[in-house]
Amino acid sequence: MAIIQDIELRCKKGKRVYYSIFTYLSLAIIVQFFPMFWMIISTFKTDAELTASIPTIIPKIWNFSAYKQAFETYDVWRNLGNTFYIIIMIIIIQITNSIIAAFVLSAMKPKCGKVIQMLFLTTMMFSGTALMFPLYIEMTQLHLIGSKWAVIMSSSAWAYAIIWFKSFFDNIPNDLYEAARIDGASHLKTLWSIVLPLSKPIIAVMTVNTFMAVYNDTVLPLMLLPNQKDWTIMIRLFVLNTAGSPKPSHMYVLLLVATIPSFIIYMLAQKQLVEGVSTTGIKG
Repeated sequence: MAIIQDIELRCKKGKRVYYSIFTYLSLAIIVQFFPMFWMIISTFKTDAELTASIPTIIPKIWNFSAYKQAFETYDVWRNLGNTFYIIIMIIIIQITNSIIAAFVLSAMKPKCGKVIQMLFLTTMMFSGTALMFPLYIEMTQLHLIGSKWAVIMSSSAWAYAIIWFKSFFDNIPNDLYEAARIDGASHLKTLWSIVLPLSKPIIAVMTVNTFMAVYNDTVLPLMLLPNQKDWTIMIRLFVLNTAGSPKPSHMYVLLLVATIPSFIIYMLAQKQLVEGVSTTGIKG
């Protein structure tokens, strides 16, 4: 339903409201996207222009060498490869674990299901920062410090993902489960043939949430991956920003490179995200 109906646009007051809203939203879009525009255009400026006291919007001299120099100087391709390897493994393991655990609690209803769910919720009460030291000791005892699997194992089981999936599964009509049982389908067959096809929106939401959480994480990978060859792109940015002295043009290139994957993920999963966020259950 439109905010302003066609009949309202025929009067002067309706037109004023319409154009006011249109102008406000247009200005909001400009303000929202200007930082992105500034970051992109700055990658083509020289270092002297970037550090000048009077900033310029359009480069006086277009510098196209910053990309090549930044990638060669900071081994960006390796950082991106490490990042996506860790993210892909975490998403696969976490989504699989969360779906199985949520399905057991929701569909199979074990006797201690409520206790197990309470234990899952209890883990969410502990601050991640408070668990850093015990986690480091654990990974040291397992001789995994310096291994990407230390980060993968530490981020492959999140209670909130299980709770989200369980809430979604709880709203699947029981008639579907009953029909599967009558047809002789096992629990695994029911999960694969009925539950998963209905769960595509929530899987998309959790996949994007996991991607963003892992992609933007700096503290955990920095603690568990001391070797530069294992660094993610966010560690590279953090170290350069705090302990390095990069050229301004190189820093803008790295910032742009770090932004692109998130933008692509949101664009590819936009439809599924809208469906997942708007879905509150399946009415039977």
